[in-house]
Amino acid sequence: MGDRYFKAGTQLCPGDAINPANGGTVKVLCYLNGEFLDFKQKTIFDDSICAIPQNIVELCTGINPSRCYISKGPDEDKEVPTLISPYGSSMLSTRPVISWYGVPGATSYTVIVKGYEFYWEKTVDKAITSLPYPQEQKQLQFGNTYKFTVLANSGDTPISSSEPLVVSVLPQDEQNRIVQQLKQINELELPPDEAAIWDKDAVYMSRSLLNETIETLKARATEGSQNPTIYRVLADRYLEAWLPNEALREYKKAAQLAKSTNNLEELARVEEGLRIIDFYNHPPTSTKPAQK
Repeated sequence: MGDRYFKAGTQLCPGDAINPANGGTVKVLCYLNGEFLDFKQKTIFDDSICAIPQNIVELCTGINPSRCYISKGPDEDKEVPTLISPYGSSMLSTRPVISWYGVPGATSYTVIVKGYEFYWEKTVDKAITSLPYPQEQKQLQFGNTYKFTVLANSGDTPISSSEPLVVSVLPQDEQNRIVQQLKQINELELPPDEAAIWDKDAVYMSRSLLNETIETLKARATEGSQNPTIYRVLADRYLEAWLPNEALREYKKAAQLAKSTNNLEELARVEEGLRIIDFYNHPPTSTKPAQK
């Protein structure tokens, strides 16, 4: 049974009253922590019920610019391959796509994946900078951590190496829990954009699963979504993965769509993100005080 007054899929605001019908249970997804909450009696929905976990670490996004730390300038790694995906430090996928930025002078790239009693490498032509997980290789295992590296080669000689990307695959019990949460979201039959922006993103980001939420948002963009929030949230997530070039592309698309619909709220959020990217492209420099 559901709520007496709210239909399935309704977004609640602080102060809204939850009224289970005929002794039933109302299930609510809290966007702030990605958890489903069950209500069996009349309850006023407020911040004490749905709150950000106290131990959560705020990551770098266009909305949290103070959390961003720039360790390198934008031009420092042009001769070194830079890994793009997998995104973030944890994921569900056991066969992720591996992609990177190419570098001048490379004739091929070697992708290396290492883990405990686990190793494979594959060399590809210089024209390839995205590698679907090879079918002939053993898949990654639940609960294990892996190191991804890309070497740029000139002939048979490696000339540079990416910084390693360390990613953990969530344990199977956590994966099963997320699958059940996503199943409940899908059963609501929400508009696809709404489900991606709010519900699925909340579930994924409660576990810092940038890889999965980026892929979900990218799928909506590929489907031709005209919702500026899809592109703005995708850009925010790219910033959290510290991929400012990808973020800039999506912010520009979000701004274009927001302007066409006079969506001032989204435009303001896009501007916040663009300021972070500008900071990345023009990092502050320290100067010595004048000599006396």
